[in-house]
Amino acid sequence: MPMDGFTLSFMQQELHDTLLGGRVDKVNQPERDVLVLGIRSGGSNHKLLLSANANQARAQLTVQTYENPVEPPMFCMLMRKHLQGARVLNVEQVGGDRILVITFDCMDEMSDHVQKKLYLEIMGRHSNLTLVHADGVIIDSIRHVNSEMSRVRTVLPGGVYHLPPQPEKLTPETLSAQTLGDRLSQLSMPVSKALMECVAGMASVCSKEICTQTNIDPQVPCSDLNIPLAAEQLSAFFADLPNRFQPVTLYDNAGMAIDFFPFPYLTRTAENQKSMPTLSAAMDAFYLGRDLRMRMQQKSLGLQKHIKSALERTEKKKSIMLETLANAEKTEQNRVFGDLLTANLHLLGKGQETVTVQNYYEEGMPTVSIPVSTRLTPVQNAQSYYKKYRKAKIAEQYAEQQLVQIEKDLALLESALDDLDKCETSADLAEVRFVLTENGFLRPDASQRKKKKMPEGKPYRFTAPDGTLIEVGKNSIQNDRLTLHARGNETWLHAQGIPGSHVIIRSESEPSDETLLYAAKLAAYYSKGRNHPALPVDYTKRKHVKKSANAAAGMVTYTHFQTAIIGLTPEDQARIIKAAAKME
Repeated sequence: MPMDGFTLSFMQQELHDTLLGGRVDKVNQPERDVLVLGIRSGGSNHKLLLSANANQARAQLTVQTYENPVEPPMFCMLMRKHLQGARVLNVEQVGGDRILVITFDCMDEMSDHVQKKLYLEIMGRHSNLTLVHADGVIIDSIRHVNSEMSRVRTVLPGGVYHLPPQPEKLTPETLSAQTLGDRLSQLSMPVSKALMECVAGMASVCSKEICTQTNIDPQVPCSDLNIPLAAEQLSAFFADLPNRFQPVTLYDNAGMAIDFFPFPYLTRTAENQKSMPTLSAAMDAFYLGRDLRMRMQQKSLGLQKHIKSALERTEKKKSIMLETLANAEKTEQNRVFGDLLTANLHLLGKGQETVTVQNYYEEGMPTVSIPVSTRLTPVQNAQSYYKKYRKAKIAEQYAEQQLVQIEKDLALLESALDDLDKCETSADLAEVRFVLTENGFLRPDASQRKKKKMPEGKPYRFTAPDGTLIEVGKNSIQNDRLTLHARGNETWLHAQGIPGSHVIIRSESEPSDETLLYAAKLAAYYSKGRNHPALPVDYTKRKHVKKSANAAAGMVTYTHFQTAIIGLTPEDQARIIKAAAKME
């Protein structure tokens, strides 16, 4: 769920209790709109994630590892200059809204203590992260907002920081039964919507849950409500919020995390809510892998579009070549007409548009009418048919040769498109780009200097139920690396006849049925046929897998194989996603 002001109030308290007095040791910016602060506090190291992403803006402590760019962005360098070595003085929320303020005690160039504030505004596509001097002057923000982008409020270095416009709402910490009752009595809408209108930080899910917890029908209009009683119940609920704090992660029936709450929700199935030690841990369980997949989808969007465009062009070229081969019968007819005209030149008179001759190429020698041109001599008419035949024959041979290459190109492009879904790091993405560049589908980037060596992406590593290691390639280069470096008696698996990952069971002894089934499920999941109800997955010993000298990356042939029919259930897919996410 998006982080609303209500949930942020619990996170603010958690961060305040954990980080107060802590020292900033590290500052990293793994993404354009994400800052990660390494803070040493209470004898432990913590990673504070501050995200201004339009879809997943939030603040939390995290144990997840994020890949940092080789060259830190300018904003990151500036934050290091101002915040590295600073101590956390305070973590507060502004007016119950989705704004978090972290106050730091920093040292300036003269070694004097100065305070600086970091404002995180969680507001969808307007989310931002801004560092401000004690006098209110903006040092910098992760997203600059000029007067053309907003006539209401600019956020630029050197300007004065102003808080976003604050709605006149009650805050959960300060409201009373009297003030809440006064507000509710002026409204006629359902009470759940009225709460959103009256109290800061209320999202729809949250307001409905509060009504349920206080035994108030969320849909009942305020005009039909016993206002004094309802206001008393609601104010008592808000006053008791600190005692209710018991973070949970909500899972679906397949075992996938689908939400998180600061306390168990009565509007959700109790069995699907798992208690967590902290709200940050609940959020980590929810965001585990989500951030990464979303980021890689954004980074690979241009490449995906290019591959799809190349696929369309190649498919169109294939249809043209197939049409050329389909006309082979007509090609042969041109040769026959040329031979028949040559044998019957004496029958062609001046001004004739057709000539009827016996076709001695067919049994019974039936007659056939051959169109001729009145502007050509009999010999020229015959030569014209021979010329058409030779031209079509060359085109036919060219089409046959091209179709071989087209099939290889289609397999490579479809495999690359499938590989994009498995990319988890910049190295994985670079390997997909490298394959496309090497095969002429992308131009080499002339603006970049030659790199000494392309960084190697790492394959997925899963553990079978009996503890056996299973490795899965994320792209064609990793597939080659996995397969060609595997030992002869290790078991190799691949989805039959479709793009997918090479899977290696890292044991030279015969795998157990349980391990083999798990590996086959991995091969099915990491293939284009993931959702097929009965997907054939082939498996054999690595020594029976061969790669031709001129074969593209990831393309192999294999023998002595057996086939397992795999149909993945939603539970199977959820388990694989969770296992993969834990490796990140």
